[in-house]
This record gives sequence, structure tokens and C-alpha cells, in this order.
Amino acid sequence: ICHYFIFANNSNCVGSSPNYLTSNPLTSCVTTSAVAVNNYYYGNLHAHSSYSDGNQDNGSLTPADNFAYAKNSLCMDFLGISEHNHATAGMSISNWQPGIAQATAATTSNFLALYGMEWGVISNGGHVLIYGTNQLIGWETNNYNTYVPKSDYIGTLQTTGVNGLFRTLNNLGNNCFATFAHPGYSDYNNLGNSPLNPIADSVVVGTAIASGIAFSTNTTYSDPPSAYGYIDYYTRMLSKGYHIGPLMDHDTHNTNFGRSSNNRLVVIMPSLTSANFYTAMRGRNFYATEDCDTRISFTLNNQIMGSNFSGNTSPAINVYATDPTNPSLIPTIKLMFGIAGSNILPVQITSINASTLSYTDYSLANNVNGYYYVDVTIGGNRSISSPIWYKKNTTVPVNLINFSASLQSNKDVAIQWTTTQEINCKSYELQHAEDGVNFTTLFIENAKNTNGYNYYNYRDLHPFNGINYYRLKQTDVDNKITFSKVVAINISKSSINSVQVYPNPIRDYLTLNIHSNTTEKASIAITDMLGKVELIQEINLVKGNQISSINTTGLSKGNHLITVRWKQEPISIQCMKY
Repeated sequence: ICHYFIFANNSNCVGSSPNYLTSNPLTSCVTTSAVAVNNYYYGNLHAHSSYSDGNQDNGSLTPADNFAYAKNSLCMDFLGISEHNHATAGMSISNWQPGIAQATAATTSNFLALYGMEWGVISNGGHVLIYGTNQLIGWETNNYNTYVPKSDYIGTLQTTGVNGLFRTLNNLGNNCFATFAHPGYSDYNNLGNSPLNPIADSVVVGTAIASGIAFSTNTTYSDPPSAYGYIDYYTRMLSKGYHIGPLMDHDTHNTNFGRSSNNRLVVIMPSLTSANFYTAMRGRNFYATEDCDTRISFTLNNQIMGSNFSGNTSPAINVYATDPTNPSLIPTIKLMFGIAGSNILPVQITSINASTLSYTDYSLANNVNGYYYVDVTIGGNRSISSPIWYKKNTTVPVNLINFSASLQSNKDVAIQWTTTQEINCKSYELQHAEDGVNFTTLFIENAKNTNGYNYYNYRDLHPFNGINYYRLKQTDVDNKITFSKVVAINISKSSINSVQVYPNPIRDYLTLNIHSNTTEKASIAITDMLGKVELIQEINLVKGNQISSINTTGLSKGNHLITVRWKQEPISIQCMKY
């Protein structure tokens, strides 16, 4: 409940000004929503403990000690410790699970402790931060849970049956994500000088635009990196078509977690939980800032930063920026624009010296994959947002609402897609690949060309043993071709959690077909696309298949995210209520 007190001012009074009636103010109160749509959380994901080459000023300290230290640093809602993954940098597999356990124990309602790794080497490699897996990935004998050859990022060095790093990460579950640490153009098997790699794009969510100072011992927040040393890499990768956001990394090697500078990664999410964190990071709902409490709200057609969508209207952009500890400072907001896949660097299209910017880009051409991000400076401190990717199509031949693949109990794969507003659509071609690159045709079906909802499905009875990649090729009557996102299913897992939702779109109810590999209590949550919870309930799962029905008459219209949450990991599916 918010309380308001209104003090009247009499401008006709003589004497000191202002003249407020302070004895009997007008009062009022308003009941706010029980669930915050989104909050801002500040922290750092690049740090090391004595379990690799960190705590160089005190080697007796453990990750638990470091998390306790960070809790008392300013503007530190979360800390990720990213140990070097190999023994030459101090990491032993015997310390891997204890590090994870210490992070779990250090997590509270107001502090999130995370344990991950910094994979790779500087010479002939490049460093990648990895979170969201309990597997230590490595190449040294008896020092890994999951094997990936040294310096093999995209499979260029792979031997038979061995994947590169990015494909391996795609195989480790929905929580797993990676970011580039202090990147060079030739790093990651020359990724910065090569065309877009879709396997890397599907798991890499961000890149450092500033890093360090790695070996600083400063504890007064006054030792930032000298420049934005990696922002050129960020803009180049955006121009190639990568869906990444910016990070500020500390690369902490001494015991000053969060205190060497005010640089922060800011993650936007409803509350400070690991589930929300992984969802927000994979959704690119974050920005980088040199100030430890600067807040930036950046939306396009009411979708938050990190969103990737299309529509039939011009993009309406709204930005609000402020430094809460210095609210009188006037921000400079620059709006940047680029075309994904053009290999042309983004350019500034407008700017303003104010706390708010509202701009509608009427010049965005039809069918152009545009992206926008904001570059904000307040009191000399700079902040860079994740982009919003948007494609305008005022004559949308097809609105693809859903495209999904699910593993069935007999190890075949059910593929489904739902469309609406089919206009001059010729056909759909379902394509399949073992490597995520070389797709072949599985099935072709003529389009129904109706304005209502159209449901399509196919059963792949002979999937590969391992990861199977699927995508949809849609062809218009004028032979224009559009591809869907790529979805992946791992057949080699002996047991897997899965969720199917039908009907999709939904009206007054929905049915969940859930396969669980354990008997446990789980939760079902339905949120809108801004993260507001509209429905949540608990469910007792049994090992195997089960059906659960939910009354959805109270849901708002539009897109929603349905999340079934096990102890191991959540599974989310997007659906529409109409």
C-alpha cells in the first residue's frame, strides 16, 4: 500500500518561501499490485576464489568466505564465482561440487550466490563464462565431468563423437548460458571474423564491454578499468546478427569482491531467485553500468530490453533513466539502431538530454530485422542496455505463434506448430539436422491459408541418437522464404522432464501433459511477457506421465509463459490467451 501526503502551498503569503500548510495535509492511499512486474538487481559474474587462481592475497579463503564478503559490499545483490576450469589455473574437480554447495548455502532472500566456470585459455582460445550447469567441462585427464577438447569452441577441432563447447552447452539444459570474457576478434575459433554461428548464438547471451581491473586490491570503489575496451566487439557481433547483451566484468582475483569499482551488471527480474536469474539472463534482460544504482527502463512496443519479436506497427520506444542517489543529474540518452546480419555497425538515430525519451521509428522498413539499444550517460557514468530486436511486417503472411518439439516416451519426437493470419502462404517444410547446420527435409505440408488458428504436427519416428535440431521453412506464394527458430531435443538422455501444453492458443482452460523423471512436488506458474504472475499453483508429480488441467478464465489476453518448476530445472512454454 502506497500512502500519499499532499501539502498545500499559499503563494500569496509574505515571508520565506515556500509557504506550505504542514499541519493538516491531504492524505490518500493506493493498493498496489501484490506482485512487482520487475525489479533491478546489481552484481558481477566474473570472479575467482582460491579454488582456481583467486584470493591471491589470502589463499586460505573459500567461495563461502567470498560470498559472505560480497554480501557486505555496496550494490551487490548477486555474485558469480567463475573458476578457471583447468588445473594449470588451479582448478581441481574435487573442489567443483563443494563450490556449488557453498553457493547454494550462501544464497538468501536478498543475496544470490552463483558458481560457474571460466572455460578456455588465453593463447589460441579465449575465455567463456559458463553458468547453469553442475558439470565441470574440461579436457584434462580426471579433471572434468563433461569432456570438450581444449580450444574447441565450435567443433572445428572435434573428433568423431565429440562436440565443441557451444554445442555441448546447448546439450546441458535450459538454464545453461555463456558470456564472452575480455574477447578478442580471433578468439573462440575466430568467431569475431566469421559469419553468424547459430549454435553459438543460441547459448551465448552476452559479452563484456569492460573488464577488470583483474588484479586490483582496491576496496574503495575507485579502481575501474581504464576504458570500454571491448565495446567494439559487442557492436560487431550485433551487426553479424548475434543476440547478445553487454556485461561489466570485474574479473576479481583478490579479496575485494564488488569493491574495486562501481561497475555492475544489472539484471531485470521479478524477484531475486536463481530461476528468475537464469530466465532473465537467457532472455537478455540486463544492462551494464559504471554506476552501482543507475536504473534504465527501455521498452519497444511495451516489451523490455532483450526482447526479440515482430509486429505490424512501427516501433514505439520509451526510455527512462535515473541515478537514484543523484536524482538532479540530467541524463544524456542516445538511441542506437542497427540491422541484424548486415555487418554494418549500429548508428545513433536520436538523443536527448533528459530523463525520458519517447521515439517512434517510422522509417523502419518492412521485413527488416532491426535492433535498438540505448547508451546513457549520467554524471559522467555510462550505461549500455541490451538490445531489443524487432521486425516490422505490415503484411504478415503468417503469424507463427508456436513451434516446439518434445521427446515422447518411446524416444520419438513430436513436432508441433500453430499459426494464424495465413495470407498467401504456400507451404511449410519441416527440416532436421544432427549438427544444427546441415538441415535436410523431413516433411512438407501445404498451408491452410485461413485467418483463424491453424494447427500442424509431425512425428519423427527415427531421430538421431544424440541432439536433434529442427526448424521450419515457410514459403510464400511469391517464393519468399522465412525460417523459424531452431529447437533441439536430446535423444540420448535415459530420462527427461518434458511439458506439452494444449490447446495453444488457450481460451478458458489449458491441459498440461507432463513427463517427470522423479516423484516430487512442483509448481506451475503463468506469467505475462513482462514477468507479472497471473496464476501459480503447486502440483504433486509422480514419475512418468500425468495430465493436469487448469482453469484460465481469469488470465488476461495476449502472450503468456507457462513454467513448470522441478527442483532440477524449470521448463517454460509460451502460449497465447484469446
